[in-house]
Amino acid sequence: MIRRSIFIISWVVVVVVLLLFSLVFKDTNTAIVAQVEPMKHAISYHKAIKIEEIFVIPGQMVKPGDILVRVERPDLVLDVEKKRNDIEKLVIDHTRTVSKFAEKKQLLHMEKDSKLRKINGEIDQLKVIVTNNQQLSSQFGTLTGYADTIQQFGKSYYEIELEVLSKEKEFINEQFALETNATIKMYEEEVKYYNLLNSQLHKELDVLLEEEEQLVKTAEIHGTVGSVNAQPGELLSPYTTILSIYESNPTVIKAVMNEGYQYKIEVGNIVNVESTNRDYSIEGKIIEVGARIIEYPSRLRTNQNITMWGQEIFVKIPEGNEFLNGERVFVDIKK
Repeated sequence: MIRRSIFIISWVVVVVVLLLFSLVFKDTNTAIVAQVEPMKHAISYHKAIKIEEIFVIPGQMVKPGDILVRVERPDLVLDVEKKRNDIEKLVIDHTRTVSKFAEKKQLLHMEKDSKLRKINGEIDQLKVIVTNNQQLSSQFGTLTGYADTIQQFGKSYYEIELEVLSKEKEFINEQFALETNATIKMYEEEVKYYNLLNSQLHKELDVLLEEEEQLVKTAEIHGTVGSVNAQPGELLSPYTTILSIYESNPTVIKAVMNEGYQYKIEVGNIVNVESTNRDYSIEGKIIEVGARIIEYPSRLRTNQNITMWGQEIFVKIPEGNEFLNGERVFVDIKK
C-alpha cells in the first residue's frame, strides 16, 4: 500500500514537473525567435559631393540636432543660380508681355479713333453738301414752280453715301471689339502660362534650397555612431554611405517563424516580446509580415550544424524598452 502510494505520488510529481516545463520552457524549434538589433541609419547624398568636415567619430553617442557632417556640391550652387536667373528672366518676359498688351490696346484704340475721325469728317462734308443741295433745290423749285425731280426717284447719291459711311462706322466698332477681345484672351493665356511656369520654377528652387540646407547633416535620433567611411576633402559618388548611426533603443525587431510550423498571425496582432535569459518582457505589435523565407541567423539557431529557414516578421516595440543590443528574445502571439 505504501509502495503504491509512493508510485502514484511520483507519477503526479513527474506530470506536474512536465507541465511546469511545458509552461516555463519553450520549444526553440517552434518558437518565434528574434535578435534585438538596433536600426541602422545611413548618411549619404543622392548627388556627387565633396566632404568638407566630419564632426563625429566611431562609437560617439549623438542626440537629435547634433551636427554630423558638412559637404559641398558645386553643381548645386550652379543649379540654384541658374534657377534664380530663369525666374528673373520670366519676370522680365512677363513685364514685356504686360507692356505689349497695353501698347496693343492703345494701338487698337488709336486705329479705331483715326478711322472714325476720317469717316466723321467725310460724313460732316456730305451733310453740308446734302444741306446745300436741299436748299438749292428748294430755291430752284420756288423760282420755276417745279419740284426737285431728283427727289422723285428716291434718295440722292450723297444720302446713300452717308448711310454707307454710317454702316462703316458700325463695322469699325465691331472689328475693334473683336480684336480687343482676341487680344485680351491671348494676354490671359500668356498670363496663365506665366503663372504656371513661375510656380514650377519656384517649387524647383525651393527643392534646391532644401537640398542646400541638407549639405549639413544632423542626427535625427539618439544613437551611436558606427563606421565612418570618408575623410575631409574626399570626393564621393551618389548614395555612398559616409557614416552610420545605430539607435540607442531599438523600436523594430525582425523575428523569424520556422517554416516547418504554421502560425496564425496577421498585421496588427499584439505580441509579447520576452527575453530568453532574464525576466523581462514587453508588448509589441506586428507591423509587417515578410514575403520571403530567409535562413536563420546563426545567433538564433539552437544547433549550429543544422540550417534552419523561416518567414520573417517585423514587430514594433515601445521606445522606452530595456532590451540590450544583440539580446535573444521570444515572440509570443497573444490569444
